[in-house]
Amino acid sequence: MRTRRKRILKNFGFLLVLVVLVLAVLFLFRVRKVTVSGNSRYSSEQIEEGLLTDFFSKNTLVLWWTYKDGDIPDTMPYLESMKITMDSPFSITVTVSEKELVGYFDTGSYAYFDDSGIILEITDTVYSDIPVITGVSLGEVTLYQKAPTESNSQLRTILSLLELLDYQGLTAKEIRFADDSDITVTIGYIDAILGQDEYLEEKVANLRAILDTMSSMTAGTLHLENVTGKNEDIVFSPSDEVIEETETQTEQLEDDSADGTANVDTSTLGGATTDGGAASGSVDSADGDSGSDDSDDSGSDDDSGDSADADSGEEEDSADTTSYSADVMAFNSSGQLIHHVSIQDGVVVDSSGNEVDGCYVNEDGNIVDAYQNIIDPVTGDALNLQ
Repeated sequence: MRTRRKRILKNFGFLLVLVVLVLAVLFLFRVRKVTVSGNSRYSSEQIEEGLLTDFFSKNTLVLWWTYKDGDIPDTMPYLESMKITMDSPFSITVTVSEKELVGYFDTGSYAYFDDSGIILEITDTVYSDIPVITGVSLGEVTLYQKAPTESNSQLRTILSLLELLDYQGLTAKEIRFADDSDITVTIGYIDAILGQDEYLEEKVANLRAILDTMSSMTAGTLHLENVTGKNEDIVFSPSDEVIEETETQTEQLEDDSADGTANVDTSTLGGATTDGGAASGSVDSADGDSGSDDSDDSGSDDDSGDSADADSGEEEDSADTTSYSADVMAFNSSGQLIHHVSIQDGVVVDSSGNEVDGCYVNEDGNIVDAYQNIIDPVTGDALNLQ
């Protein structure tokens, strides 16, 4: 009897010690100081409130153990990552990275979304370098829910296009959907008409290559709606819009074109034609400037010199449109359209002399790209499509 009583007292003492330890952990290891780093759009107070939501979450040990694997609480879906460090029983450091905002809808307020289409912020603030999406029918916009576009396919198109633009290093001001679902992307002073949701990768790759040849002050419309990556002509229509910029930019604009329209150099794209005219390596997009010579800057380039010879004595039929046609283009193994490829020592290389993955030279001396297009290395024609 006495032995049993001792055993009970011993077990009771053990439980008492355990309870005391648990209470000590719960009440002594309390979060009194939170240091937040890595945040920009969201305040430290907002992150702290989203993290410390109840009695147990305010315990430093419990908090550290819960999120030690980098999990993010449901109260903070705007975070990409989070790491908690326990500095002391009373202090923690929270290091976060916020999800990137890739676009927004103007619904009276500005509804920003991430690369998954989740609405992360509804605000009256306009953030720079984030494109607005227009021409899209929206339902009720709810924070931390998918953007309520007319269809899931339309949202996928928006997200895919934003990803392609980001991959090419392009920052759009606006992505506009017309009633017939044609897509127009505005970059700087250029409206690039992409047309329907097809061959977007090829269209954006061509857009990147052409913009590289243009002054940042060039204004007009690029027609890419018919591009499929098969060496189609791309038409540029200069704008009559007067662009007011700083004095330095204005002087640069005047240097580029005698009549104030920005110079468009397409030498990196190969031959260029104006309304079906003769090929040229560099074409000025000018209003009514017929028979003008190429700029002195292009004189050192062999292609530009050939262009000047071809253009001499010729008058342009129209100053409203300028067409670009890459002489030799091919797709690499990543599906990227590579401009100005050629054959060197039996190997397909780009303009920098680097080998193009997925391309080879067949027994007839023609280029075969990753999509099995057979391309004439001289004319750039796709021989298996003729």
